[in-house]
Amino acid sequence: MPTIIATTTIKPNGTQALLLYLSVWVICAVCGAIVIRAAIRSPNFDRWVTRDIFVVASLGVILEVYDNIIGDQFVAPLLEPIPGLEQLQFHDLPYMFVLMVGVAIVRKPGCVTAMVFINYLLAQLLFGAGHGVLEWTDGLTQGIFCDVYIVARKGGVCAPGGSRVALLLDGFMIGALRGGPNAFFTNVCFEPYLEAEYHTVANTIFETWTNALGNGIEAAISAGLAMRVAHSVVPGLGPGPRAPAGGDGQSVLDAWQEREERADASGGTVGALGAEGETS
Repeated sequence: MPTIIATTTIKPNGTQALLLYLSVWVICAVCGAIVIRAAIRSPNFDRWVTRDIFVVASLGVILEVYDNIIGDQFVAPLLEPIPGLEQLQFHDLPYMFVLMVGVAIVRKPGCVTAMVFINYLLAQLLFGAGHGVLEWTDGLTQGIFCDVYIVARKGGVCAPGGSRVALLLDGFMIGALRGGPNAFFTNVCFEPYLEAEYHTVANTIFETWTNALGNGIEAAISAGLAMRVAHSVVPGLGPGPRAPAGGDGQSVLDAWQEREERADASGGTVGALGAEGETS
């Protein structure tokens, strides 16, 4: 009986494929509402500022350059002959490192979806393949569940001063939630409806767990180095005092700090306009 189930092809008819596809949009909408509400109202997270938008946009471009140019055209073909590496998505290791750098710097709901979706939109604009808006769910399902996890952790993801075990677990969960659900929805919902391509139950299970495990391991491996990069870019993210003392005894201000924070640190006054860069 298990063999029969494993070799069964998941082949929904037209109506069923449409309903499955629409259900993914509903799931993304619900998760998106949770993430947006947390980003706006949750006391566990700071508001998005200009720095966050700049970081997300920049890293989204880097993800696109690696994903569709360096990774697909150079790295993946080199690793393809080595057994097991392609199945575990080993060529995604640099991708997951860049993604984890963004998470370590921003640490706010929506950061993963924003980076992945920018990457996905750039791919559609540059290469013009696919079904346009209909394939946006492919990009959304690579990031939205990661952001729900960030919300569930209540600001604990990549937290300054956190333990190494917590950092590894956060990295693994973000990687697994990036790869696993997307592989499952691709086989069950996206390809049957958009491409009329069908997969067996065994193939769907195999691709789901290998993508989840591979991306999870890669993100966990990258998490420690990503935190170091984040601390070098934004010194205020490190544990302890926000600004270390300089050689003259004066505090060394973080260049990324908002104006209100810089004024407080230097003993000055805050202008009437408040901190620059905060989004409404």
